[in-house]
Amino acid sequence: MSLSTQAKSASRAPTLFLFGLLLVRAYASAQDPPLQTQSPVPSKPVRHDSVTVVAHLSPEEVEEGKLNDVYDPISQLKGGGTCTAEIIQRYQSEVIPVAEKSTFNVPKNKFLFLANRDLGNCYLAQQKFAEAEASFQKILQYAPVWPGTDDSAYPIDFRQIATAQMGQQHWTEAEKSLLKSISLFDPVITAGEKSDAELHAQLSLNYRGSQSLSYSQLAVVYVREGRTQDALTTVEKAYDEVTKYKLDRHFYNEVVKIGKAIADASGDSAAQRTWSQRNPIQ
Repeated sequence: MSLSTQAKSASRAPTLFLFGLLLVRAYASAQDPPLQTQSPVPSKPVRHDSVTVVAHLSPEEVEEGKLNDVYDPISQLKGGGTCTAEIIQRYQSEVIPVAEKSTFNVPKNKFLFLANRDLGNCYLAQQKFAEAEASFQKILQYAPVWPGTDDSAYPIDFRQIATAQMGQQHWTEAEKSLLKSISLFDPVITAGEKSDAELHAQLSLNYRGSQSLSYSQLAVVYVREGRTQDALTTVEKAYDEVTKYKLDRHFYNEVVKIGKAIADASGDSAAQRTWSQRNPIQ
């Protein structure tokens, strides 16, 4: 091997390591467990003065209950461990066809959204990135109806799309998806901050944390595009957010781990010194 070839291989090593680090963490950080959209359940019978009072459900609520009965057992299986071929097949053969036949718009879009999101996350975990991207792209047509484009699940989906695009080394597309994710978080954060409710205030902090993950992944894309200074500036922006707002350690630790890897890959001695002093919270 020539000296020039050795030098090129050495220069690629940090970014290859960085990309490997991202893929290891992508499944967890792309999903954002604290922000997952919750599926409202239909009304259930209640007890009153020892008499069972059955709530009167609309036809749409009945339909939602039926779809939930199909979706929930499969979702529980997925949540209990690694996605299997059987679980993927059941989403494709049981949940999606039934949801597509629904005559009610909201339940139909809700369970097509949930099923395709679950499938996308399964494919990400299996590093089947093209299949993951296809599933996450499908979500975009359902989200306007449920849960809505003002829900945090919408910008998260763009980050999930970007993660799948990064797995395929489609850097330009991933950059666009992450910039979209970051911009979509801004009105979600603003809406949370305008609320006086304690729950909404906490959610606003979680939204900021999720946005910081999108910034971190964007920094990785910049590294792979050869834009080292943009990468350092972007991951520093993520670090400023998690420290300024004292965000949950889950977000802080993700940013620090990616920031350290980017600094190491950059060859910037000042950045390396700065990030060497920032350690994950145990």
